[in-house]
Amino acid sequence: MRHRDAGGRIVSDVIEISELRDAVRPVLTELRAGAWPIPEEQGRGLDAALWEQCAELGWLQLTLPEERGGLGLGFAHLRVVYEEMGRALGSVPYLSTMLAIEALSGTPGSGAIEGYLDAMAAGDCRAAIALPQTHACLSLNGDGAITGTVGDVLFADVADLLLLPVRTGNGHALAVISAKAPEVVIRKRGLMDLTRSSADVAIDVLSAGGFETVELDDAAWEGLLDHAVAGLACDSVGASAALFELTLDYLNTREQFGRLIGSFQALKHRAADWKCSLEIAGALVRQSAGLVGSASPEARAVASGARFVACDTFAEFAGDAIQLHGG
Repeated sequence: MRHRDAGGRIVSDVIEISELRDAVRPVLTELRAGAWPIPEEQGRGLDAALWEQCAELGWLQLTLPEERGGLGLGFAHLRVVYEEMGRALGSVPYLSTMLAIEALSGTPGSGAIEGYLDAMAAGDCRAAIALPQTHACLSLNGDGAITGTVGDVLFADVADLLLLPVRTGNGHALAVISAKAPEVVIRKRGLMDLTRSSADVAIDVLSAGGFETVELDDAAWEGLLDHAVAGLACDSVGASAALFELTLDYLNTREQFGRLIGSFQALKHRAADWKCSLEIAGALVRQSAGLVGSASPEARAVASGARFVACDTFAEFAGDAIQLHGG
């Protein structure tokens, strides 16, 4: 299998997951160091430097089929980047763009769709996607135009391309829309998470010639949803791991009553509980990653369970970390 190294050269050996992690983490660690602190009111916004690295290092081509110029890898490799993005709190629409690439590359498309795929793989097009499990759908009028509002779309305010669910009467469909179209109104929303952005997208009668429609069969649709759910779980596990390491480092640095606070038995027990929780969440995420795209009937249940446990662990770790750092 071919892949590109950091210099853009074609290399013909298999990318090992451990090697990919070793390559991704230093880049994100260095970029994270230059992105702190986070502005408290408006949030961080798009990290343009990180997005540029995503493109230059081929991270946007990981799962693109080889016949389309990608690396043809699976979710097991993508999991590594999602986890490391979570660890670094990366402020880029990486997950949504990879979901868009999956949605568009699995179906025969027009010249416009092919152009979007090429642009996303090159990093020249950022995508935002909404899935109807948690979002309203656009309506398709009798003349083929679409209208409606889809709320709370992550990174829609920095996206070039929008993939929004639309009711066509023929199963699962996504409208592929340029975010720059004059009929598209994007209203940014406030979030508690200052490392990400979200927006409501309103469309006022976009004619049939102003967008593309991609229809997905049941298997492709279920695979896309599994990808989204498992991707969020990966993100939370990565962030939890970073919090765990930061808090342990603080416990082994901060002194109280002439002793390192990490030597207190009560805090040792809490740290042991954190480690157990992190291992459980990580194991569920790895299991889920092995099922994404497999058409297994267990894929959704495992992905949903992994997301629940991983997100709950992240929230718990965040609260404990704030408390133990004196907040």
